[in-house]
Amino acid sequence: MDSLRVGDPFPDLSLESVEGPVRLSDRWARGPLVVVFMRHFGCVFCREHLILLGRAYDDIRAAGGEVVSIFQYRAESTHNFCRSRHVPFQCLGDPARSSYRAVGLGRGRRREYLGLNSWKYRRRASRVGARSGLPRGDVAQRPGTFVVDPAGITAFAHYNTDSSDNPSVEDVIAAVATVAPARPSFD
Repeated sequence: MDSLRVGDPFPDLSLESVEGPVRLSDRWARGPLVVVFMRHFGCVFCREHLILLGRAYDDIRAAGGEVVSIFQYRAESTHNFCRSRHVPFQCLGDPARSSYRAVGLGRGRRREYLGLNSWKYRRRASRVGARSGLPRGDVAQRPGTFVVDPAGITAFAHYNTDSSDNPSVEDVIAAVATVAPARPSFD
């Protein structure tokens, strides 16, 4: 599949959780949904992104959004990985990586995950407490971050150009706030 663009329908993905299957359309129907596709458990930049999104989670919720993170592993190992890192939002498994393919996230070239930027930005990741872990799974899997509006339309699409290229949480929050349903004012 080609890359999703803002305005495109987001695929209604079904993913694994420890409680059973999760349909993303059930989640975005309640409000904007940030959908974060991660590379692998050992990826320092995925860990950095989880930390920063976790720190901004209250702001994302205040803007009207919710977050899910998707990993290329089974639900139980994904849940345990996120729980051990105190990730405040749900982490879902996709061992077949069909959801990655559905949004156009394929495999990257070696320079995307071992290139200059992957070494240049490790210090940035380290400053927020992210450390590399053991690579498991497909280390060439490309990551990406999306915001889906309550009608299932892509409101934000970020395809990492390399493993260090995560979007800013400010851009994610702004996208959520733009498509969140208006809340009643009590002024």
